[in-house]
Amino acid sequence: MSLKNKIKNTKFFNNAFGFESGIDITNETQVLYRKNIVIKNIIFLSNVVFTLIFTVLSLGERNNIILAFLLGIVTFVLNLYLKRSINRNPNDYTSQNIASYLSCFYMLALAIVIYIKLKFGEIKYLEECGYILLYYSLAVCSFYQNKKLLKTVFAWTLIIVTFLHFAVTYSILGSDIAKDISKIFTEFFVSEPFRDILLRTLLLCIFMLVLYCIVAMSGYMQEERKKELMKRRAVQEDFTNVVTKIFEVTLDNSSRSEEDKQNIYVVSQMSKRLAELLSLDSDEIDRIETMAKIHIEQSVNFLPSETMNEDEKYVLLREQTNLGSIIISRLQLERKCEAMIRSTFEGSNTNEFIARMNSIQHETSAQIILICELYVSMRSVKSYKKAYSHKVTMQYLSEHFNVYFDGIVFERFERFKDEFEKIYDESEGEENDF
Repeated sequence: MSLKNKIKNTKFFNNAFGFESGIDITNETQVLYRKNIVIKNIIFLSNVVFTLIFTVLSLGERNNIILAFLLGIVTFVLNLYLKRSINRNPNDYTSQNIASYLSCFYMLALAIVIYIKLKFGEIKYLEECGYILLYYSLAVCSFYQNKKLLKTVFAWTLIIVTFLHFAVTYSILGSDIAKDISKIFTEFFVSEPFRDILLRTLLLCIFMLVLYCIVAMSGYMQEERKKELMKRRAVQEDFTNVVTKIFEVTLDNSSRSEEDKQNIYVVSQMSKRLAELLSLDSDEIDRIETMAKIHIEQSVNFLPSETMNEDEKYVLLREQTNLGSIIISRLQLERKCEAMIRSTFEGSNTNEFIARMNSIQHETSAQIILICELYVSMRSVKSYKKAYSHKVTMQYLSEHFNVYFDGIVFERFERFKDEFEKIYDESEGEENDF
């Protein structure tokens, strides 16, 4: 089987019988609706199997084939009615709750009908198969993880099964024992049928108890998970609001002039070229080029669309938080560059200051952007300095700023300084032409 077919089959199974990731577990109506869909599909599959079994057992007997055919039609109609009941009001909890009760009692009734049919059939060894279906119907009902629903089904099951034991399994209600109360005490209570009924009832009660314990534990864990999810969402919402405000203040580009933005694009071009000269791989070169200008090209937006589910909102939060972290890192390089220049002109570039600067984003990609940022800043007019020529800028780099950079990065920038001068001068020419 090809990978495409496997994915297709897995998707089909998840849609029909799985609990899809798009379900909001804090929404009780949505969860119950999904459970109803799954149970309805299980019932439909059970109907198909039961009809096939009856058809196979009825081969050669006209009356039984007709009965099997009629059973198939009835189960199909009932399943269609159940489907419409579920889909009539998907967002109404009461409607979905009623549909869940209909599903459980329909499953129980179907198991009883099949049990009676097999009991009075000619193939005696299939009698117990019909009885096992009662357990199967209870297991299906337990999928709802609803203790109240399960208690109701258990009570009715115990009553109906007890009646079946006396009326169908051993036909005691129509016997002489039922007509004579004295025989009930003298004969029935010491008979093998009574012991069998007692054991069957005991096993059924134990099975019910086990199912109830499973449902109770699963329900408790589900409730705890819902509480944790709701807490996480509350924290996530608070975190989103706080981080949004921080990013709005920190990443505000409204005060940047067009000249500043043009200089950042120059830094991006120079960073790309220096990365190429350092023989970095193409993906890293593209990343450095994007990183150099990311703080003016991209912005953080935590506002989700109305169609997003909780998982998609969480993914959005992670993506935007990561983007904000990258932008802040780029801004840190910009401020590091300004601090380096200011300290040099003010004479405060002590060994302690240099060590502190070198501890901030000292990886190669950051150094590439930083040295290009430093060159462009030196060539540009700032509030605390005038613009310097290429020659003077390179002198400053060699005499004062080389201590901030890795030897290879600085050596490659200095060796190809004419190329970087050309990139900067061409950008200045384009700006003047404009």
